[in-house]
Amino acid sequence: MKALKTLAIVLGVTLALLIVVPLLVLAGLFVWLKLTEESDEEALELEQEGGA
Repeated sequence: MKALKTLAIVLGVTLALLIVVPLLVLAGLFVWLKLTEESDEEALELEQEGGA
């Protein structure tokens, strides 16, 4: 009985990790995209001011 309980806990943790880890990766990519998007816009504004 203890083995079944342990197995259930291990399966639960594994399923939780399979859901949480990709979500964390996507959240990190989203934050990175937003941060780089802002710096790209600033660089474009500087280029337009310099060229005009």
